[in-house]
Amino acid sequence: MKTFFAFAAAFVSVAVAVVANNNNADQSAAALDYLMTNSPAGHQVAEEGPAPPGSYWEGTAPFCAGSCPPGYYEDERGSCGDGGCCWTGYKSLCCKDID
Repeated sequence: MKTFFAFAAAFVSVAVAVVANNNNADQSAAALDYLMTNSPAGHQVAEEGPAPPGSYWEGTAPFCAGSCPPGYYEDERGSCGDGGCCWTGYKSLCCKDID
């Protein structure tokens, strides 16, 4: 009878450990999915695109602070511009002023 209880206790321990590992795996997968969906790194496929002639994207990822210098105007703002995406701030599409 002692053998049965020892075996049953071992079985229950293994079963609980497997369930706990599966829950941790599910939680880890859910956390990774959340981060990839809601973090800037997860949005890198959503680039605004290349700048048109006479323009350029100002701001350097991951900590962007885009602003246009004198002689240029800000035509658009974006998180990614034509390259890496910003974790903070934004990139500015700077276009040459037309006189």
